[in-house]
Amino acid sequence: QWIGDYGKERTKEILAASLLEAPITVRTNLERITPEALAERFKEEGVTAVPLDTEKYPGLSYAYTIFGFDHLNGLSSFQEGLFYVQDISSMMVAETVAPKKDSYIIDVCAAPGGKSVHLAEKLGGTGMVEARDLTEYKTDLIRQNIARHQLSNMRAVQMDATVLDEASIGKADAVIADLPCSGLGVMRRKTDIKYKMTLQTEQELVSLQRKMLETVCQYVKAGGTLLYSTCTMDKMENEDNVTWFLKQHPQFELVKMQQIFPQKTYGDGFFLAKLQKKA
Repeated sequence: QWIGDYGKERTKEILAASLLEAPITVRTNLERITPEALAERFKEEGVTAVPLDTEKYPGLSYAYTIFGFDHLNGLSSFQEGLFYVQDISSMMVAETVAPKKDSYIIDVCAAPGGKSVHLAEKLGGTGMVEARDLTEYKTDLIRQNIARHQLSNMRAVQMDATVLDEASIGKADAVIADLPCSGLGVMRRKTDIKYKMTLQTEQELVSLQRKMLETVCQYVKAGGTLLYSTCTMDKMENEDNVTWFLKQHPQFELVKMQQIFPQKTYGDGFFLAKLQKKA
């Protein structure tokens, strides 16, 4: 598939990157601390923190790669919610949405809540981010992150993204649809994927993604944003889904589409498409 889609050289690079140890990148909670002050806290706690190259990653001056510690829960800076562990590629979701103050945002498959937390912080205590997921276990994970980051403008709701929520139709300034996918972009973190993923499973995931998109796009208000993302590099689940969606929903237009490959950045393989509903 990859050789057909991206050529042999790119495929080799993707596979080589998938064998590397995944770095631990963190995002400063800018509502609570500056990146410089967080770096000082890391130093006090014996953690090595390397800032990202802002020429390579403009807009991510709040992110660090960290190492030299035993476990996160042992760090008081983590317990206090001064940073969030998040892959660079995932940080691009909130950066791409760039929400306006007082926005109402629905994240439909949110657990454990990293993208929702990032968006809530960007809203600076205004608006509301409703982080939804399917099970009580997943919504509990989200609640833990809300509590740790002391967010008053975020809530967790147990809800199935394939079932239409009538009360949400036309209400959201932005809908985040980071949907279940084949996960081929995170093979270095989840090594079992390379043994389990099949073409049939990918095709089943495409059907699920389309069903979810068909449902949740109805929550976007006129002029609002639908952000579709996956942690894979499978064109069926990514570009093909966007093409299909735009044909089905001409009231949306494509603002930005990006396929991120794991060898290009510290980040995982990731895809995102920003779609805007015409006013």
